[in-house]
Amino acid sequence: MFSRLDRYIIRAFVPSFFLCLFIITSLYMVIDLLQKLDDLIELGDKAFTLGLYYYAFLVPVIILQLFPAITLIAVGFVLVRFMKSNEILAMQVAGISIYRTLMPIFVISVILSFAAGGNQEWVIPRMAAKIKMVERMTFEKNTRNNVLIADNNNKLILRVWEYDINDRVMKSPFILARHENGTRKFIINAQEGKWTVGNKWLLKNVVKNDYDESGKWIAPVNEMEEFMFESSITPETITKLELDPSLLNLEEVKKLMESDPMNFHYSVIYHTRLAYPLTNFVILLLGIPFLVGFETLSRNVFFRIGICVMVCCVFYVLNYFCINMGNTGMLHPALAAWLPIAIFGSLGLYFFDTLKG
Repeated sequence: MFSRLDRYIIRAFVPSFFLCLFIITSLYMVIDLLQKLDDLIELGDKAFTLGLYYYAFLVPVIILQLFPAITLIAVGFVLVRFMKSNEILAMQVAGISIYRTLMPIFVISVILSFAAGGNQEWVIPRMAAKIKMVERMTFEKNTRNNVLIADNNNKLILRVWEYDINDRVMKSPFILARHENGTRKFIINAQEGKWTVGNKWLLKNVVKNDYDESGKWIAPVNEMEEFMFESSITPETITKLELDPSLLNLEEVKKLMESDPMNFHYSVIYHTRLAYPLTNFVILLLGIPFLVGFETLSRNVFFRIGICVMVCCVFYVLNYFCINMGNTGMLHPALAAWLPIAIFGSLGLYFFDTLKG
């Protein structure tokens, strides 16, 4: 059972959480709307209806992406309020440790994490097709960004930073091929790639690294102005619209992973999905010590909030970097998903242990 103090802290935290949820989600949609305003204006009379449908379907996805940050910001508001009114100090004088004070916040965070998991597994997958349909009707462009495709016939992965549909031109293509035993065969980085009449990709300004069957690099690095690359990946393959696998539920992602083991993107999504529930706790473990501890760092509460936000941003940057490494096969998918959790989770536990009880 919750004590009177627990109920008081929960009553302070829950409204702050939903207020932060509303403000941050609304701010995200406004910024996104400003970026897509030109596309909406071109739709004329249909702009309002399609825009409303699009953002209505997108709300659960936005909440999922921002959930850990929203939780931390809500906790930050509550703790700053308690510190400014000396309530935390009063609790400590009464013999209540900071760990006991924070316990109801972590309990509510567990409940909210389960709610976020339900949103990810049951709500978002049902909206995935509708999101894709409205997005195609509203924001269809002549380019595709950050394309990742597997060529199972040739055991390679192609990643394209930007693809021009009309000109059939790839910008900054990256190719990773593997031997039959799974080790690297070659890696290609190019400035540009264009589809030719011979049904091949003409790559320009190419850097190619070859590896033997043991995975050892074969010197030297091959630099070529042009290189003809043959693959089963065609312009039609790149422009084919499919549901975003990150919007599918865990079982569907697992089926994709098993049906296409050479596409590391599915494996990364699968392991990231398993690691996601811990992200909320890692963010709290990282952020709370900077809010209620480290008085010697600065007496300015808002300065400590800034440091807290910076540390959490570093976590997200490392997480993004590891996921991209995993998508291209440079890092094992499980390691790509769990490495940021392991590093910053350990760091967060160390910081949390230094709090004055």
